[in-house]
Amino acid sequence: MANQITKVYLLNVPLESDLKNTLYFANASSQQTYFQSRIQKSYTDFSYQRKDQFIRVPAQFDTLANCNYVMYQNSAYSNKWFYAFITKMEYVDDGRTDVYIETDVMQTYMFDITVKASFVEREHVDNDTVGRHTVPENVELGEYIISATTQAFVYNSVYTYIAIGVTEVLDSLNEPSAYNEVLPNGLYYIGVRNNKALKTIIKLYDQAGKGDAITAVFVVPQECFPPNGWGPIPQAPDQQYSVTPSYFFSTSENIPMIDYLGTNYEPRNKKLLTFPYRFLQASNNAGGIATYKYEDFAIRTENDQQYMEFDFRFCLTPGGNCRIFPIAYKGKNQNYDEGITLGKLPIGSWTTDVYTNWLTQNGVNIAVGFGANIAQIIGGVAGVASGGGAGLGVASIASGISGIASSVGQVYEHSMQPPQAEGNINNGDVNFIYSLTGIVFNAMSIKPEYAYIIDGYFDMFGYKVNSVKVPNKAHRQRWWYTKTIDVNIDGAVPNEDMQKIKNAYNTGITFWRNASEIQNYSLSNDIV
Repeated sequence: MANQITKVYLLNVPLESDLKNTLYFANASSQQTYFQSRIQKSYTDFSYQRKDQFIRVPAQFDTLANCNYVMYQNSAYSNKWFYAFITKMEYVDDGRTDVYIETDVMQTYMFDITVKASFVEREHVDNDTVGRHTVPENVELGEYIISATTQAFVYNSVYTYIAIGVTEVLDSLNEPSAYNEVLPNGLYYIGVRNNKALKTIIKLYDQAGKGDAITAVFVVPQECFPPNGWGPIPQAPDQQYSVTPSYFFSTSENIPMIDYLGTNYEPRNKKLLTFPYRFLQASNNAGGIATYKYEDFAIRTENDQQYMEFDFRFCLTPGGNCRIFPIAYKGKNQNYDEGITLGKLPIGSWTTDVYTNWLTQNGVNIAVGFGANIAQIIGGVAGVASGGGAGLGVASIASGISGIASSVGQVYEHSMQPPQAEGNINNGDVNFIYSLTGIVFNAMSIKPEYAYIIDGYFDMFGYKVNSVKVPNKAHRQRWWYTKTIDVNIDGAVPNEDMQKIKNAYNTGITFWRNASEIQNYSLSNDIV
């Protein structure tokens, strides 16, 4: 019959008219095969079926209760299959039910449209290499925790010497030195290995009357005094010193990289291994903190372990001028601008023997003064004895005695002065004593609880990419999500339906390969 031109199949499928989820098919044949496998009622003799209207189905209402989808073909005019959601079923009588339908624009026109380059806001990516995707996400991070800690560039009593800053080097201390130039700050530096040697050097300066030549005593890394520049201290051959310092030196260390969050959470989505979900924090234990992004390093691999390299630069100065900075970071081989300063090394105090210094400095003057006063007394005695100028002689004797008394008084006064404390002590001492003078590298990350939540979010909605591109498709094992802004689509599709398709993309839609797995986000979804 001429009016028996339409095939109508009523189906049960796991799809809904909100178009948040749909099925992906590689071609129309596989699409048709799947939907026909879901047929609940089949009719091949219906009259021409109008789009988005209702179908008069010769069946009792209750027998259609499990049907939610329709596929139909007006075969007299076209071999195209139309797919539609059942939006409502209306009981007419026991032999008829009116089934209202709304076209499933995604399935009906899946092979009639071409999605062009558009602004893609979110999607599942086709390359999840760590560091490739870093566009910020609007997600709650919670508090950070330390996943692992590495100490580096640690300088304590085991790895340091004592430097003595002096304005001149004693002649007796020049012997082992191949270093005869004063540093830019106007000082020479004498190195000793322990406090005993320090006291010996200070004593030598006091004995030479040059205690004031000592201007600073402070701790320095051992590298400042190379091993070939040492010699015995005069008067103390069991102790050694050096005046051959390195004005500056550099060294480097590798900091191991970790690939988990918290203590052991390994994320499925590698964006969680980038900032701000994890990062490297460097602390100098003195209030200085620097933050580094793992993804901005040129990572080195040795023995299956990945490393980041940091360089250490030290300049010889009281307290230490030390700076640590990353190597091959943010495209810069030596990224000095991203460095952090090491906490100060201890600046020590020392005691100078004031009496010995004074006595040494004034010994000649004192001796001359004593001699002059004694001569004056002898002259006065001779004058009195001769009877000529007896009064003048007495005055000379008195003056001489007074001069001697004054000199003796000065000697006594200086001998009674305690040793003079010089220098100062800074807050580097506490860190130094507890071996905290160095850099602590903390692997910071969000808590596993938050990582699990965000991982699930990425599983469902992919990453924010904010790029103009053709949306990815058929690149994941089981599903992929796409959300665009003002998507660009071409195709021979009625305008009203085209707007629905565009709205689906702009609102966000997930494509699934297998109907039985729709909304099952617990499954693996690897890139294919």
